[in-house]
Amino acid sequence: MPESLPLSYNFSADLYGPFRKALELSKVHEGEHVLLHSDFGTNPHYAAAFMAAAMELGADVFQIVHPAKPEKAVVDAWVRADIVVDLSSGKHAYGNIMRIALDAGTRLYRIACPPDVMLRLFPTVEMKKRVEAGQKIMTEGKVMRITSPAGTDLTIYKEGREALGIYGLSDKPGRWDIWPSGMVCCAPIENKGEGVLVLDVGDMMLGLRQHVRERVYMEVRDGSIVSFKGGLEAELLEGWFKKFQSPTSYSFAHVGWGCNKKADWMHIGQDNECFYANMQIAFGSNVGIFPGAQTLGPSHIDFPCLNNAYWVDDVKIMEKGEFELDELKYKGE
Repeated sequence: MPESLPLSYNFSADLYGPFRKALELSKVHEGEHVLLHSDFGTNPHYAAAFMAAAMELGADVFQIVHPAKPEKAVVDAWVRADIVVDLSSGKHAYGNIMRIALDAGTRLYRIACPPDVMLRLFPTVEMKKRVEAGQKIMTEGKVMRITSPAGTDLTIYKEGREALGIYGLSDKPGRWDIWPSGMVCCAPIENKGEGVLVLDVGDMMLGLRQHVRERVYMEVRDGSIVSFKGGLEAELLEGWFKKFQSPTSYSFAHVGWGCNKKADWMHIGQDNECFYANMQIAFGSNVGIFPGAQTLGPSHIDFPCLNNAYWVDDVKIMEKGEFELDELKYKGE
């Protein structure tokens, strides 16, 4: 959620316009059932602006405030809604409530960034086209290989797993998305895959909310991290994983690439995940938003990484911060 909470009531009015536009692009229309899901950490300006925008579009909108883990009544409410605008401050993408609602056809729309980031990374039709082009390539692929000058050399298997294209709009039944975003990713087969993942200087450890200063070497076998080598960051990461005391924390969660040219690498958070032509890999829980995913555990950590080469089968997707295929390249939208 936003790092600071503006106190002026005018702030809700300022957000109304872009929030209404985002709902329109997400196909919210007259008569739709819109649920605003919130908790005690939700920014009240976000809820107020979304409620006003949904009402103006003629939707049947209501808000629930739920401070704890999802209860049956909350799950039922999500299933009955046409679209859930998820404004909660806790975990948002991994859990059975997401999978149940998506399977029922509910659209899920996650909002969890400061307003300046959301406005700077407002979703565009052009980015959606590039994301969907990458999604098609990844879905049809069976094996992915990732390399880097720092020493990364990973082979990851995904046959039978559908890719997820995330472009910042929830505009189709059974679709999850997050604003802001711009990514192509999938949950690979969890117990397959091997090689070495190297976090290079300047790469991001989102769970620790810091950039890498010394290279971190992680050996992967059978889809899970088996060792950490390096300096202080390697020790910190190893300690981070250990504290959950679960083998699921070490297994592949998802992998893919970012597509948003307007993302700022120095802004820690969603900017890193969707940063243009970065390789983004995660470990831990993945049940919920990813088709076919099987891991539901106590942790999830993301590693957005720069300067990687990425192949899907024999198709080279990107290298050195740029895409190889014309349909994936930013063209100034």
